[in-house]
Amino acid sequence: MIARATTLNSIGKPSRLEFFLSNSRISLKFDKLYSNQNLGRVLQGRLNSRAAFLPSKQCTDSFDPSYKKQVSRSANVKDDRDNRDLPFTVTPRERSRKCNPPETSMKRSALLHYLKLTKPNLTVLVTLSSICSYAMSPNTVSVSELVLLTVGVALCSGSANAINMGREPDFDRKMIRTSSRPIVKGVLTSNQAFKFAAITGIAGSFILYHGVNPTVAALGMSNIILYGWCYTSLKRKSILNTWVGAIVGAIPPLMGWAASSSLLHPGAWCLAALLYAWQFPHFNALSHNIATQYKEAGYVMAAAENPRLNSRVSLRYSLLMFPICFGLSYFGVTDWVFCIDSSIANAWLSVLAYRFWKQQKINHSTTSQIPGQAIEAANLAARKLFWCSVWQLPAVLVLAMLHKKGQWDRLLLWIGIL
Repeated sequence: MIARATTLNSIGKPSRLEFFLSNSRISLKFDKLYSNQNLGRVLQGRLNSRAAFLPSKQCTDSFDPSYKKQVSRSANVKDDRDNRDLPFTVTPRERSRKCNPPETSMKRSALLHYLKLTKPNLTVLVTLSSICSYAMSPNTVSVSELVLLTVGVALCSGSANAINMGREPDFDRKMIRTSSRPIVKGVLTSNQAFKFAAITGIAGSFILYHGVNPTVAALGMSNIILYGWCYTSLKRKSILNTWVGAIVGAIPPLMGWAASSSLLHPGAWCLAALLYAWQFPHFNALSHNIATQYKEAGYVMAAAENPRLNSRVSLRYSLLMFPICFGLSYFGVTDWVFCIDSSIANAWLSVLAYRFWKQQKINHSTTSQIPGQAIEAANLAARKLFWCSVWQLPAVLVLAMLHKKGQWDRLLLWIGIL
């Protein structure tokens, strides 16, 4: 036994052999292998069998001829004697060489690229503003009508955004914020974006026309034209593009209100004015920190062309939100408590807008070079204003729905208290 272990030292690992040979049953197997001088052949066959399903560097059939022949022989030819000699059965398997991703994965990836054309975050915000307006309208609401309104508005918004992306790939690739869009990356073409926009725009307008009413459908189509063509074209010509873009943001509340009530009601225009005014502190604060990118990409924005005007407009429209919210209570859309609740959110927005305007006024009061510390202070004020605007609008809309005129009376009556 010692002599056999010494002999095996030259072809195996001594520590493992000594362990296996200490077992009587395994020792008998190795006795048979040793006596038949098959150990070298068996070990080589075992290695060849494993090589049959080891992954290669490239999933192709262009293997070395000798290696391919060896793998094929070890994978397809079973040596009965090897199987008898080993303590377990070895069944070589052919390695899969299919590298193409599953078809379902490719379809899912394509859908995600088309979904990005709709600017999901912006589409969700637009859809929610129309839903809130629909819920606050004085007339009764229908669940089926609400579902059709939601789908139609989302499709129209997605269509407008797809047109916007299809027209601006050469400009978007110059900005970090937009450099990862599908058309810029080359996964989709502008023609594909326009076809997608046509399908979603027609489908959305059709749903709104037949499922809601023609007025809402007309508003949806006008929003596609305003955003996809007018606003997108003005971005490279005049700072007035921000005001046109604000009109685009004010239309979805009108769509929600028109779905169940008349647009002659002042409440509809108060909600539209609320969304219109909110666009300025939100977008002006956003554009301030990337004003250089906008200018290099060829866009004409107030943040780059006239920074003081940019901050002043932000403050002006932040303050305008106070009388707009008071108007909702005055015209009977909400109760008087909403004036107090909304003023808290509007005050915070206005304070941050004031700080942004004040810092910009100091920075641009002279023609000398602005110190780096002052620039960073203005950037910080703009970031705070932007993130405040992100939560301020949803907060005001939720408060408006909670304080809808007669809402609590109906709830108490339903409970049985009144």
